[in-house]
Amino acid sequence: MPMSDKIVCPVCNAAFDKRNPTAWVCGGCNYSVPLVDGKPVFSEHPEDQNPQEVIERGAEKGTEWRRSNWRFIEQAAASLHAGADVLDVGAGRGDFKQIFTRQAYLGLDIYPYPETDLAVDLIELSPFKEASFDLVVLANVIEHVYEYRQLVSRCSRLLKYGGSLHVTVPFLLTLHQEPVDYHRYTRYALSLLAAENRLEVEVLDAYTNPLALLDEGIGDVWQHHVSSYSGLNKTIAKARVALIQKLANGLKTKNGAGSLKTAADDKNPYVLGYLCLFRKPLEENPA
Repeated sequence: MPMSDKIVCPVCNAAFDKRNPTAWVCGGCNYSVPLVDGKPVFSEHPEDQNPQEVIERGAEKGTEWRRSNWRFIEQAAASLHAGADVLDVGAGRGDFKQIFTRQAYLGLDIYPYPETDLAVDLIELSPFKEASFDLVVLANVIEHVYEYRQLVSRCSRLLKYGGSLHVTVPFLLTLHQEPVDYHRYTRYALSLLAAENRLEVEVLDAYTNPLALLDEGIGDVWQHHVSSYSGLNKTIAKARVALIQKLANGLKTKNGAGSLKTAADDKNPYVLGYLCLFRKPLEENPA
């Protein structure tokens, strides 16, 4: 397992004895962690947590919001030196692992997916040495965490001095991964979240895409409004919606990918999501 030396006992911070094929045992206090398919599972996942299906991700795959996330994470990887320590929190099916081939990547999730390196609820406990990672990634995660402030606080303590926390969050997006979808954040909330963890805001970009919103609106009309008609009226309604969709598709040839702007400079209130880079200041290093 990569970077396993950074994983320590969450009770006493001692190293684990890893010779047992079924469990890691702390050499200091005998705290035991079971192994599932070779990976340590520190906490049970909630009963309402359903495993995600494998979805092929990439720079040119998925929704425009997902593509913007992918490009943002690619930029983060490109700016890191080879061998940098990366923790992907809420890694799920390991979508971003392929981006960090030059770095020492560790994928974590509350659910023990085959693609992750360990399973743990970071709000309950942290099996890591503090100040261990150059980059911590929270991509489309904190909206699914009810106690999100505790999670961000924990992640900030895991950063090395000068390290960065990358956060992407949706804003105008439908409920997803129900029932664990709890929050939407404004840029003001995100700025305060950084400040309360003594992190500097280097990037807080707003992703807007009116045409994507138009698509969602048309889809909602088709699914929930047209169905209320019957007979000839329903046929006419379907034809009108289809025409609107065709006209909307014609607009996408010029600006279908949306736009990314510094949130403070963006006056469009219809933001699909935010992409953030928060930095842990070097001057806080007690050394």
